[in-house]
Amino acid sequence: MLKKTLSLVLSVILLVGVLVTAPSASAKDSGDSAPVFGIDKTYLCAGDQLRVSNPDSYTLKYFVGEEEVIGEGLTLLTDHYESWITVKAYSGDELAAEDKVYFSKLPVLYINTEGGQAITSKEEYLSGDMFIQNNTETDAAMYSGALKIKGRGNTTWNWPKKPYRLKLDKKTDLFGMGKNKNWVLLANYLDECMLRNATGFQVAEQLGLTTMQCVWTDVILNGEYVGNYQLCEQIRIDDTRVDIFDWESEAGDLASAVNKAEKNKGNKIDKDALEDQLKEDLSWVTEGRFTFNGVEYTVSDYYDAEDDITGGYLFELSNEYDEQSKFTTGAGLKVMLKSPEYLNTNQDMLDYAAQYWQDFEDAYRSDDGYVDTADGPKHYTELADFDSMVAYWLVMEIVGNNDAIYKSRYAYKDIGDVLRFGPVWDFDWGVASYMVGNVSGAWKLTYTDSVRSTQNFFKEFLDDPLFLSRATELYWSIRPFLESLIEKNGIIDTELEYLRESAEADQARWDRKDTWEKARGFTKDASTMKTYLQRRFLWLDKQFASVDALLESTRTELSASPYVKAADALAIKLPNAAGDVYTQHAPADGVIRKGMNAVVNLTVSDGDTASVKVYVNGLYYKDIRAGLNSVEFAVPQELLTAEEGCKNVISLIGKNAEGETTVRNYTTVIIREPDEDIICGDADGNGQITIMDATCMQRYLADLAVNSFCYDAANLSGSILTIMEATYIQRYLAEFTVPYDIGGII
Repeated sequence: MLKKTLSLVLSVILLVGVLVTAPSASAKDSGDSAPVFGIDKTYLCAGDQLRVSNPDSYTLKYFVGEEEVIGEGLTLLTDHYESWITVKAYSGDELAAEDKVYFSKLPVLYINTEGGQAITSKEEYLSGDMFIQNNTETDAAMYSGALKIKGRGNTTWNWPKKPYRLKLDKKTDLFGMGKNKNWVLLANYLDECMLRNATGFQVAEQLGLTTMQCVWTDVILNGEYVGNYQLCEQIRIDDTRVDIFDWESEAGDLASAVNKAEKNKGNKIDKDALEDQLKEDLSWVTEGRFTFNGVEYTVSDYYDAEDDITGGYLFELSNEYDEQSKFTTGAGLKVMLKSPEYLNTNQDMLDYAAQYWQDFEDAYRSDDGYVDTADGPKHYTELADFDSMVAYWLVMEIVGNNDAIYKSRYAYKDIGDVLRFGPVWDFDWGVASYMVGNVSGAWKLTYTDSVRSTQNFFKEFLDDPLFLSRATELYWSIRPFLESLIEKNGIIDTELEYLRESAEADQARWDRKDTWEKARGFTKDASTMKTYLQRRFLWLDKQFASVDALLESTRTELSASPYVKAADALAIKLPNAAGDVYTQHAPADGVIRKGMNAVVNLTVSDGDTASVKVYVNGLYYKDIRAGLNSVEFAVPQELLTAEEGCKNVISLIGKNAEGETTVRNYTTVIIREPDEDIICGDADGNGQITIMDATCMQRYLADLAVNSFCYDAANLSGSILTIMEATYIQRYLAEFTVPYDIGGII
C-alpha cells in the first residue's frame, strides 16, 4: 500500500534549536576514551545554557560570530540564531583549544567530503561523512557516519546554490521519514521564501497523492555555511517511498541466492559484481537464464523469481528525455524509466511499458475515452487510477506550477495494477515565483503552444465531463485546507515565522540579485506568494462553481477531441430526480433516492443525429435510436457507482448514420440515503423542487389536478415549493413503494 503519511513540513515547525559540529568534537566520545574539551551537542535551544566539556579546567571565552560574550557561561538566545558560536579555551594567556558550532532553530547537517573536495559532478559521487543533530533531546546523533554525495537536478544545477544527492552508508530513518540510504538536498534557489515545494507537497497530500516527505535544515559543507536546504526523500521504488515491486531489488535477491548456493558448493562468486550485472542487464527476467564470468545459470535453479512483467515501473514524463530507458508515444509524449533504470536491456518489458502508455494515450485522446487493447476495449479509467489523475492535475493548477506543462511529472505501475500518477515534485516554477510571474487568474495546464503541446497531456483530460466533475468535488473537499494555508496566523504564516532567520541567512549567503536584477528577497517573495494564493483561490472558486463553468473555462479546440456541450440539440431532463439542495458548491443536476433507477428524458432536435451512445461514469451503457423527438430510459442504480455524496456523470454522444459525432451533452446525479421524506422531481423543468413526506403527498394526491401545488411536508406551512405533474408523482410513489423501472422504452 502506498505511503501517504502526513508531511513533516508542518511538524518540523514545532522543533527547537540545534547546535552541533563534527561528532569527533563531542564531549560524549564512544568507547573508553577520556573526556575531551568540546561543546556538548546533544541538545541545545534558545533559553538553555551552552554546555561545554572542560576536563582540564581551562579558562573559557565565548563568541557569537566575532563578538565576545562577557560573563560566566553563555545562555543561548533567539538573537543568536544563524550564528557561529565559538568557545575558546585558554591555559593562562595561551590558546589551548577551541570548538565551534552553528546555532539554528532548524536541524543542522554537517557534511564533509574527503580532503574537502568541491562537488562539481552530477555523475560521480564523492566520499565523505555527515553528522546530523536533531532538534529533540537525545544522547546520540540521528546520523553520524559515512556517505557519498554528488550534484543533482537539471536547471537547478546551473544556479550558484547547488542541489545535492546523498547516499548514506547504511539505511537510516531520518526525522521519521523511514529507513533509506537515498536522500536529496533541495537548494530552493529560485524559491526565495523557501515555501513553494512544501506548499505543493502539502496540497498533494491532502488530495491523497503519494508524496516525498521533507524537512528544512541548515547545511554546513566542508566547514562553510551554504544555506537553507530541504532534506527530502528521493523519488524511488522502495517500501518507504513508491511502494511497488522493485526489479532492481529482485536482481539483488537473485544475486544473493546464487552466491549462497554456489558458496555451499565451494564456488566463489563476486556477489556485488553479479548484482550489478543483473541490474544492468534484465534479460534474465523473461529468458530465465544469464551468463556470468563465462558460466550460464538457470534462474529457477536458484530462485523463484517474479516473471510477471506488467508492473514494477516508475516513470518520469519530461521533455529533458535524458534517462537510459525511454520511449515516445504516438502523440509525442516523452516517457522515461526512473526504475528500473536499464529496462531497455529487456525488449519485452520495455515494449509492454510503451504499449501500455500508448493504449492509455489513445484512450484519453479518443472521442469517448475508449481504446481497443489486446485485452479488448478499455476506457482510460480502466487503465489509470482516476482519482490520482484528477488530483495530480488539480494540485498543479492550485499552485500554478508551470513546470508541470512539460517536466518533473511522475507516474508508476505495480504488477497487475493500473497506472497511477505521483509523486508530485518540483514547484520552483510555481506559486508566483519570479521566473513565472504572479498572474493568478489563468489556467496553467491548458498550455498548447507548438513547442510544449506534445508534452502537456493534461489538456486532453479536460475534454471529459467525468474528469471535470471529479475535479470539482476534489477542489471543494480541500477548500477549507486551502483557506487554512492563507488565513492570518495560518499554515503559511507559521512556516514563514519558523523559517525567517534561516531564510534571511540564506539570502545573505546567496544574494539572488547577483543572478537576476528583480529578485525580491525573502520578505517580499513571501508576501507575493501568499497574495498570489489568496487571489488564485478566489479565481478558482469561480471556475469550480459548476461543472459547466469548469468545462467552458478549460475548453480548448487544440485538444484531440474537444468537448462542446450542445444542450439545445441534445436536451436532458431527470423527471424522477430532485434538485440538489444538499451540495453547497457545484451541485449535481439531480438527486436520486437510494434504491431507485435514474430516469433520463432525452430530446434530440439535431437532424443529423441518428443514434445516441450513453455512458455512465465513463463506461459504455447502451445505444439509443434517436428517430423519436423525445425518448425516456432508465439507468439502473447499480451503474451509478460514484461514492456517496459524489456525482455520477451520464454522458451522451450523438452519432450520425456514418458513426461520426454530431452532438454531446451530459448530466450529473447524486444518490442519497432514504429517510422519512420522499423526493419529488421537477416534471415541468422550472427548476423548483421539494422534499415531501409520503403520507403528506398521498393526502394531496386526491385534490391534485394536472398541475398543482405541493406543500412543505416538514411544517405544513403551505409555502409553495414546486409545481408538479400528477403523472410523475404517481410514478414516483410507485418507485417509492417498489422500485419501478420506467425504462425499456428504447
